Amino acid sequence: MKHVLIGGNGFLGQETKRQLVARGDCDITVVDMAESFARFPPEPMDRVSYVTADISKPGALDGISLAPDDVIHHLATKLIIPNAPRFKRDAFFRICAVDGTRKILAWMKQQANHNLVFWSTDMVYGPALTIPRPEDHPRHPYGPYGRSKVAAEDIIAVALKAGDITCTTFRPRLILGPGRLGIFEVLFKLIDRGWPVPLIGPGTTRFQFVAVSDCARATIMAADQGCPTGTYNLGSENSPIVYDLMRNFIAQSGSKSRLIRTPAPLVKAVLRFLNLLKISPMDPEQFEIADQEVSLDISAAKQGLGWSPQKDDSDLLLAAYQSYKGG
Repeated sequence: MKHVLIGGNGFLGQETKRQLVARGDCDITVVDMAESFARFPPEPMDRVSYVTADISKPGALDGISLAPDDVIHHLATKLIIPNAPRFKRDAFFRICAVDGTRKILAWMKQQANHNLVFWSTDMVYGPALTIPRPEDHPRHPYGPYGRSKVAAEDIIAVALKAGDITCTTFRPRLILGPGRLGIFEVLFKLIDRGWPVPLIGPGTTRFQFVAVSDCARATIMAADQGCPTGTYNLGSENSPIVYDLMRNFIAQSGSKSRLIRTPAPLVKAVLRFLNLLKISPMDPEQFEIADQEVSLDISAAKQGLGWSPQKDDSDLLLAAYQSYKGG
């Protein structure tokens, strides 16, 4: 069996590659864009090959041959970076999520391969109507990233109905681990300087993370089980409320920072205005949920795949900070 990691030079892809290499029982093809390989040069490894390709381009994957039992892990995505790009953000995210997914499905069909693991996001859900959110929760995303993933899921649903593929779809909570910064870079800089850390709201809800190592295990488990068709949430267990999580993290870091509770409606109104000006420090898909309960029900993954998380939120946040510090 060969594992083809589309977008495999990113944060989750590198961890998946590491775990597969440690097993030593398969070939691995890592597919990603030239800019990714320039930033993170490929590591020569036994049974690992690297292919530079832009999956949104016609024929980009034609040079990769597939056997019937090979598994394609569709990890490719554009990251949410506030104000980048400033305009036409729906089109920006759809290039990878929608155009890229169509190209992957067409390539698989040409090669008579049916085995897909697709990485979606919990951002497809939008406002929580049920806590924790189950997989059948309505999909009403806040912004272009979530909308692009909804569209990709719908494209995959058509291929499933036609019998072209079997597909395991994952909707992870915020993926965290050593080396992952994103929005946390702002937090870590405040902690380092001992400056106040403002919360959006009182911090009485749960935010929930999921470890990159736990996500990699999930994608490999799905592959080992033949990519059973289904959609599964992934997240940690026993998440503390945000205020307790941050208070403990600050104490563990040794920082002199203090938490500041703020009126969420006022802060979000300001951020919405800044977003209209294209100068907001956070994307709407980030700040609109900051004071909400965004936990996921992970019972389906536990029962259907035999998966369960091994890392908790407090350890994940501290590990990410220590990596940021170079420790």
